[in-house]
Amino acid sequence: MDSRKALLVFLSIVLMMYLYPLSFVPLFLLSREWSEFREEWKRSALFIGVSIPLYGAKILLGISGWSKTLGLTPLSVSPPVWWAVYLSFTALQTLAVYYIYLVSRNLGEYGKAGGLAMLIAVPLHLLSIKLYFILTWTGLLLFLLGLKKEGR
Repeated sequence: MDSRKALLVFLSIVLMMYLYPLSFVPLFLLSREWSEFREEWKRSALFIGVSIPLYGAKILLGISGWSKTLGLTPLSVSPPVWWAVYLSFTALQTLAVYYIYLVSRNLGEYGKAGGLAMLIAVPLHLLSIKLYFILTWTGLLLFLLGLKKEGR
């Protein structure tokens, strides 16, 4: 297993969970490092980049946990605006993870299961943040196990 690729995948997913805008960097580096899946990594990075303004809006609207962490008072907006921001961001994040899933399909059963778990986790974020984190961490570990077993 290429430890540099594994580290970049790990950083991408962990940053996507905790410091979302920064996940763009390891995804972009993966597109340079892992030529076999260059387009998938680039597209994932692209969708992260496009969704960053919506991530900022989520913080300002109090949708993200970062608004509490930063001590921000959420802006008051109509429910349709709130839902539009939330669902648009979730759709773009799902597309970013979809391209990671496309890579995972080439990493054996473990990798494929890991990619699918991460893909399913994003929309389930609407129901439970705990479920999102459990599925994403499980998916990441399975993805890395698949990467190791396939010797990539």
